[in-house]
Amino acid sequence: MVMTLGTLEALTSPSPIIAAFARAAASTTVPRRTMDVHAAEVVFHDVEADDDRQEDVEQDYQDEQTSNQRKRKLQQVVPVAKRVAVINWMIKDADDNGIDGNIMRVITAFPAEFRGEYKANHSKATRWWKMRAEVGKYAASTQKSMSAVIASGRKRLNVKAAPGRGRRRADWVTYVYAELLSEFHRLKSAGVKFSPALLVQLARMVVDNAPVYNSTFQDPFDNKPIVDKIKTRWIQQFMDVHDIVPRSQTGKLSLSPAKKEHIEKTVAYHLGELQRGFASGDLDEDLLCNMDETHFVINEDNGRTLGFRGDSEVKYADVVSGGVGMTMMVFITGGTRARIGSPMMIFQNPQRSYPIQGLPDNVPGASYRSGPKGWNDMKVFPQWFAEPRAYVKDSAGRKTVMFVDNCGGHNESPELRAILDSTNTELRYFPACATDLVQPADSFVISKIKDEWTRQWEAEKMRLIRDGEWADTVRSDGAWSGKLKNPGKRFFLELASKTVRAVNGMRDIAGLTYARKAMIRCGMALDVCGRWHEGQLSMELQEIVKKHRVHFNGTVVDVPVPK
Repeated sequence: MVMTLGTLEALTSPSPIIAAFARAAASTTVPRRTMDVHAAEVVFHDVEADDDRQEDVEQDYQDEQTSNQRKRKLQQVVPVAKRVAVINWMIKDADDNGIDGNIMRVITAFPAEFRGEYKANHSKATRWWKMRAEVGKYAASTQKSMSAVIASGRKRLNVKAAPGRGRRRADWVTYVYAELLSEFHRLKSAGVKFSPALLVQLARMVVDNAPVYNSTFQDPFDNKPIVDKIKTRWIQQFMDVHDIVPRSQTGKLSLSPAKKEHIEKTVAYHLGELQRGFASGDLDEDLLCNMDETHFVINEDNGRTLGFRGDSEVKYADVVSGGVGMTMMVFITGGTRARIGSPMMIFQNPQRSYPIQGLPDNVPGASYRSGPKGWNDMKVFPQWFAEPRAYVKDSAGRKTVMFVDNCGGHNESPELRAILDSTNTELRYFPACATDLVQPADSFVISKIKDEWTRQWEAEKMRLIRDGEWADTVRSDGAWSGKLKNPGKRFFLELASKTVRAVNGMRDIAGLTYARKAMIRCGMALDVCGRWHEGQLSMELQEIVKKHRVHFNGTVVDVPVPK
């Protein structure tokens, strides 16, 4: 037998299929990326590399045999809210047009929700139609979306998993849920006013006292202590599972379009004045500052508490206070070393006593004065300037420019004029009704202070609950409150000092203190690049400048004429 060269190559060469798979195996492998299923319960597969390799194999093999393999498709999952809307449409359509043809009509009416093959669409629509009897209860009680904070900001995500679906709940979560719900029932019946922050403290106390799932127990999934996982997001999930909701809500009154436009014009003019002041050198960011007040009630009573959905009565007993309030005066310095100054607390006292009997003014990092309403007024404001722990004038004797809102307590008086002259301070006012836009204290700073204040105050209330410190002493008139004991004014002085110290230690994602970030966003400081520009302003202020460019450039805003 005579073998030619072509015959020899045919005998020794691999088949086209084997050759194709060999080339695919030799190509660079792109690993499949997955997210943490435990944290997100969602898996994203990187199918592009797999698809490319499959296409190479099919291309090499198609000369020998036609491939009937299909590319994989990602499964479409419709959000819960949309699912409910489609089912309601199906119910109404069946009532109007009859059941016959209902499935095909809904597939035609909602192409975005039925994007698969015929059989898949028909199966999905049929399955949804079968669950129509439960859609009323399902729509009322099921969470449709959830809020999450990520690196780029807060996002609202649509929920796609139905209740009871997904990863099985961890044993430690089941245990803590049961114990926390029991404690919530007990303390709610006792009248304790709850907030999510207080629930966090209560859950951690449950874990600390647990025999097995305690603070030393680590989640088998990632070997992290379970106590570190009990945060606001975890509590929000607990509240959703057990239908625990805030029992009231508030809203903001709207303004007429004309009033809103006038405010925006004055804001644009104010920002233009700042820009021109920095450009000419009349303003020095190191000598600009801001002062504002934030009011607290001792029991932090904002009219909200946590209760179960459907509760007909809302009653709670918080810390003994009698409605007595107090005010923190928040001072923000400017420049590259911007920070929150030592706070001054204003306590309620009809006689304006200072010092108050039994309350020496010696708490490090805080000071206090008093007034009939516990608020900053024309008597207290000059005292704040005169207190060296609260207001520090420039060490070189240069003039400091203080921006404040048009609160009545900031009005001129002989006492105020004298102290402003002695401290070489000039008082300037923000545009009326616009401090939420242009005042640095209202941008991040006060909200951060209140968040930290609430966190530490809730921890103290949990300590009072744990130690059983209730005001059960019967008074001479036979009455008694049964609320938690008031820890006293000194505690709140110390709390103010700790709160401001904690916020000063916080940094944003760029490494800036929140005081400096607020001053930059409101146009009262140069940007980190060393110059003033519109891009440093908050997005809302940037839109106002674009809308009212003529006033930003210096055109004075006309005063509205009463009709």
